[in-house]
Amino acid sequence: MKKIFLVCCTFLLAGCFGTPARQADIAFYDLGSLVGTWAAPGFPIAAVEVQASSWLGTPAQLYRLAYADNLRRRAYANSRWAAPPAELLERFLQRRIVFGQPDFTGRGCRLQLKLDEIEQRFATPQSSKIVLEVRASLLPRHGETLLAKRAFLIEKDALTPDVQGGVAATREAVQALADELAQWLGAVAHDRPQAVAVCKTTGEEK
Repeated sequence: MKKIFLVCCTFLLAGCFGTPARQADIAFYDLGSLVGTWAAPGFPIAAVEVQASSWLGTPAQLYRLAYADNLRRRAYANSRWAAPPAELLERFLQRRIVFGQPDFTGRGCRLQLKLDEIEQRFATPQSSKIVLEVRASLLPRHGETLLAKRAFLIEKDALTPDVQGGVAATREAVQALADELAQWLGAVAHDRPQAVAVCKTTGEEK
C-alpha cells in the first residue's frame, strides 16, 4: 500500500511540474516597434484610452473559419498576445500619438477607443484577413462632453494562412488605424474648430 501511495504521489508531482514546461512552448506576440510618424491634427492629444468588449478581455489570439462555421470563435492553442488586445493597442497608440507629438506638454483632449473586434477571419483554408473594428470618441481632458465620434473598420489581408500571418496583418491594421485617426481628427479640426478649441487649453483646467 505504501508503494502504491508513493507511485501516485510521483505521478501527481510530475503532472504539477510538467505544466510550466508545456507553457514554455506557447509563443507570445506583440505589435513590435513603431513605424512612421504622427500627423498632428492641429490640436494636442493628451491621452489615448482603449476599452474592449468582454470577449476580448484575454490574451487569446482569435480566429474564425467563415467558410465552415461563421458563428464560432476559435483561439489558437499555442500562441497568445503578450497582453489583452486593448492594452497592446493602447500602448501602441499612446507611443504613436501622444508621445509622437513634437511639442507634447500634457495639454489636449482624450481620444477614447472602444475595441469591438479584432480577429483573423478565414474565407478559405488558405485565405484570411484581420478584421479590426473600433469606435472612437474625442473628449475633453476632463469631463465626458462628446466633441466628435466615428467608427472605423479596417481589414488587412494576411500573407500566410497561420498565426504569423495574422500577427503581421494585425500590425498593419493598427498602423492603418493610427493613420486614419490622424486624418479624421484633422478633418474635425478643420470643420469644427470651435469644438476642438477646448483641446488647446491647459491640462490643469477643469
